[in-house]
Amino acid sequence: MHARLAETMNYVEEKRKELLQTFAGVPADRLGRRPSAGGWSVAEILEHLTMVESGIARLITKRAGRAREAGLGEEKSTESVLASFDQQSATLEATEVMQSPVTVQPRANVDISDALKGLESSREALRAAAVTANGLSLGEIKHTHPILGELDLYQWLIFVGQHEGRHRKQIERTLNSISK
Repeated sequence: MHARLAETMNYVEEKRKELLQTFAGVPADRLGRRPSAGGWSVAEILEHLTMVESGIARLITKRAGRAREAGLGEEKSTESVLASFDQQSATLEATEVMQSPVTVQPRANVDISDALKGLESSREALRAAAVTANGLSLGEIKHTHPILGELDLYQWLIFVGQHEGRHRKQIERTLNSISK
């Protein structure tokens, strides 16, 4: 895998490990409880993450395929791309609570085992998308995020990690607010 793509995927994988560690050992019944009437349970948060990641995997696969067909050149640079998302990251950090679009809102009462299976499935799809995109100059392929504006495909991958980091904090708050 090209160095830039490997860097972004390593980042995404590290964020997933951190996310899973947040609720490791917590009883399944607790992971299905909502912190409040309007809040999401841990299982619902995981389903949301699955929906977002699956959508981004489809986006990367589609856009990289089109770019390859159009003759987009190979990635030449090996410089880090992680800092390219710093401005968008600052925007996300400044926004305390965001409302998810209806298309990525979880179903009520999601079963934790189903949520975990979905999360693994969406990660496999993202890994497959990365393989499809490998070697292309992904910084030249752009797609607009509804809040963050135009992102290149490296930034979309970094977004997956950042998004899971935001929801890891939400999971911590959720677990701290529900009774044991």
